[in-house]
Amino acid sequence: MKKILLIAALSIFWGYTCEAQTVLPDKREIDKSNFEGLYVTTKIEEKYLGKYWEDYLKQYGKVSSSRGGVYRAPSASIPSISSSPINLASQVSSKKGLSQVFIYLDLGNGSYVTQGTKGYAEAETFLKKFAEDAILYDDARVAEEAMKESEKNFSKLTRKGESLKKDIEKTEKELANLRKDLEVNVKDVATSQTDLETKKKTFEDAKAKVPTKQ
Repeated sequence: MKKILLIAALSIFWGYTCEAQTVLPDKREIDKSNFEGLYVTTKIEEKYLGKYWEDYLKQYGKVSSSRGGVYRAPSASIPSISSSPINLASQVSSKKGLSQVFIYLDLGNGSYVTQGTKGYAEAETFLKKFAEDAILYDDARVAEEAMKESEKNFSKLTRKGESLKKDIEKTEKELANLRKDLEVNVKDVATSQTDLETKKKTFEDAKAKVPTKQ
């Protein structure tokens, strides 16, 4: 059974990785302008994917971001694709549970990277590398969130334990005081009983001396 579960888990993992590494050509509209480039698909949530992508791009130059998941690096230095600065425009989006990163690479002089042009294979590698890194970043994020949740639960249970311990100590102290009060009460009851019996005997003796009516 464990072997079957392990195989299933590995299958899911490899399926996830392979899907994330699939790079395809496409055309997109970014800020009302049409661009031709390529994209990669992943199951990572868009909000996290956008952050990973922005951090990834910062390795290659100054990055700006705007609404709609648009990220630009107007003078990106990516030697594996081009020896000259690249005007990079990109967009992170999501649809039906999948997220995508689309990139347009303007090489200048009216040329850009698209399927069949120089630099396309290198651009594929560029995106695949990001996809691989993004999976690692997201695994670390999920693991960190799980750890923090566990820490939160541990702290909560620890605080509860300390509170219960204090309650027990308080209750034990109150119980000890109640035992002392009970001991005093037992003595008081005994004294009161003796006093009652004495008073009762005195009353009976006094009553016995009262003349009876004829």
